[in-house]
Amino acid sequence: MCPLFRALLLFPLLAGLAGCAQEVDSAPEIPTPVVGAALYRVTFEASWSANTHADFPAGAHFSAIIGASHRADGFLFRPGQLASPGIKDMAERGNNTRLRAEISVLQSSGAAFRLLEGRGFSSPGTVADTIRLDATHPRLSLVTMIAPSPDWFAALEDENLLGTDGQWLAERRVPARAYDAGTDSGATFTAPDQVMLPASVIAPLLLPPAAGTAPNGPPLGTWHLERIR
Repeated sequence: MCPLFRALLLFPLLAGLAGCAQEVDSAPEIPTPVVGAALYRVTFEASWSANTHADFPAGAHFSAIIGASHRADGFLFRPGQLASPGIKDMAERGNNTRLRAEISVLQSSGAAFRLLEGRGFSSPGTVADTIRLDATHPRLSLVTMIAPSPDWFAALEDENLLGTDGQWLAERRVPARAYDAGTDSGATFTAPDQVMLPASVIAPLLLPPAAGTAPNGPPLGTWHLERIR
C-alpha cells in the first residue's frame, strides 16, 4: 500500500481519538458539596453539688454562659496562655462586658460567627440556649464562672461539630472542663480577693471530690449539644 494512502486512512482515526481526549479533559468537575448552616440547642447540665465535690460553698451557681461559634483561630482562651481581660472579668466576677466586646472583635475579623449569651443559674441545675454554626465556623466555645470562686470557670473548649464526613453531628455530650484563670491566688471557693502578680497562665483546675479516687474529681456538669435544624 502506498505510504501516502496509508496516512490518509489513519488521519480520521487519529483525529477522532484526539477529539475524545479533548472531551474527557474538558468535562466539568463536580463541585464538592457545601454543607449548610446548622442550629444547635446547647444545654448545660450542672451536677456540681455537695454530693459530688468537697467544700461545696453556700449559694453555689454559674454565671451567665457566654461564647461563640468560630473558626479554628477564633478561640476565646487557651490553656497555657494568659487570660484576656474578658476571661479575667468573667472568671473573677461573672462579668461578661469585656468578653462580649472581645467576641465582637472576633466577629468583625471573621474568626467568630454567632454569639451565645445565656443567664446565670444555681447548681445543680440546667440551662439551655441555641446557637447557629456554619461550615466556616463549625467550632463552639463557651465559658461560665464557677461561683463563688477566686477565678475559676467551666468551659466547653473548641468543640468541632462538623464530622469527618463533612456532615453536622446530630448530638454530642461533653464533660465540662474546669479551669483556673491564673489571675487570683485564692485557694478556696470563698477566699478573699488575692490578685496574682504576675498573673499565671490558664490551667486545669483540680477539684477533689467528696468521694472517689479521680485526681480531679467528677466533672462539674455536662454540655449537651443537639442539632435541631
